Amino acid sequence: MFRRPDIEPRGQVMVIVAVAFTVLILFLALLFDGAHGMSTRRQMQDAGDAAALAAANVLQVGTPRGCSATSGGTAPRATVAQAARNSLATNLSWFDASTAVITCPAGYDNQAVAVELATTSARFFGGVMGGDINVATRSAAVNGQITGTLYSIVLLDPHNPSWPNGRRGCPSMLLSGGPTVTLEGSVQVNSACPAGSGGALSTNGNASNLTMTNGSRIRLVGGYSPGALTISPAPITGVDPIADPLSGLPPMDTSGMTVRSTSRLVLNNQTMALDPGIYTGGIQLRNSSIALLRPGIYVMNGGGLDIGAQASVMSVADGVSVPPPTWSTACAVGSCGVLIYNTGTTSTMGQITVGAGATLRLRAYDPTAQAGGVTDYRNLLIWQAGSPVQTSSYAQPEVALNGGGTVDIRGTVYAPSAKVSMGGGAGGGGGSATNLTLQFISWNLEFRGNSSFTFYFRDADFARPTHYGLVR
Repeated sequence: MFRRPDIEPRGQVMVIVAVAFTVLILFLALLFDGAHGMSTRRQMQDAGDAAALAAANVLQVGTPRGCSATSGGTAPRATVAQAARNSLATNLSWFDASTAVITCPAGYDNQAVAVELATTSARFFGGVMGGDINVATRSAAVNGQITGTLYSIVLLDPHNPSWPNGRRGCPSMLLSGGPTVTLEGSVQVNSACPAGSGGALSTNGNASNLTMTNGSRIRLVGGYSPGALTISPAPITGVDPIADPLSGLPPMDTSGMTVRSTSRLVLNNQTMALDPGIYTGGIQLRNSSIALLRPGIYVMNGGGLDIGAQASVMSVADGVSVPPPTWSTACAVGSCGVLIYNTGTTSTMGQITVGAGATLRLRAYDPTAQAGGVTDYRNLLIWQAGSPVQTSSYAQPEVALNGGGTVDIRGTVYAPSAKVSMGGGAGGGGGSATNLTLQFISWNLEFRGNSSFTFYFRDADFARPTHYGLVR
């Protein structure tokens, strides 16, 4: 068939344009409605995040603390839910805050709160296609101690080869003399000191033993130089360093504490019951003095804590004024516990030391034993402030838990910028056995003498890192 050249189809382009224009309008409508839905969701997510944080801020306020009033509960306390709804009313005024679903999510030890929001986004041009745009968000925030660590020992010294001898992290963990150390929890040593320079772990004794039980291991960033040290099982070398597990602890706020002494408190053959607060110049016990520490936080503002030979320090419950015949009865769980916080400047910070023959019986800080207790500091026993920090020309005073007397201490010893030492027959005469539920997080660590130490690992008895912020 032949088409005459003077006859052409007419009107087809108009139909195509009309159809294309209609489809374009529909796509633009969908795009506009979708963008509006995304904008709505972003507003809701931001407001939900803010509401979850607002609720998390009151998790540690009031009694009982936590999200739910019951352990394992999913319904939040009234103050927690109200904090979230108040935040929504402020930040998302068009949303009906009463419809928000506020819960206590599982897996966070009652230290987290979740906020769920849902609405229908308005459709302006796409409604002809039917259906709603449903928008939903979920926000969750945590504020508390939800996980512990796997470590009995964490040493933070990274290895500074240019620093003076003895402070280079070569070694960071030292067994001096002939101690026998058994650890139920793992060991992490951040020092990168190579074996050829002495290693991150070493000994200078003749017959030391270091044994890991309960499946725990020794993890070294650097190498090790065992010498006469017997280690079982062998350390793992070349691991990555880890961050300070307690770096998230809130700074110690001493502004509301009572000043108990404006100069160094010295006890000389005296027995005295002490109350928590600030001890300017520290505390010294001479001869056969006895200090009874009632529940709370004891701030050694310069001067440190010096427990001399034959002296005794023990934590007791409120109201106890004389040495108890049975310490465990006078310091029952939930009614007793102290935190010794050592601070000061480069010229005033003093040493914490336990002398030969001293008696030390301390349960770590328990916020439930003190009105207005600080939950974040639970199970901290000794905390030496991280500042002033170590430098090539300055070393913090050592935390020396030495002595040949009776030692019964439990909790976490935290000295992120200081060396901690333990030995000299602590817990009895030279060569005696000492069993302690103790965790060390410090710059360096040294075990001295010929004693046998067994350190039990009880995660529930150690300080836990504090977690705060949004979680998903």
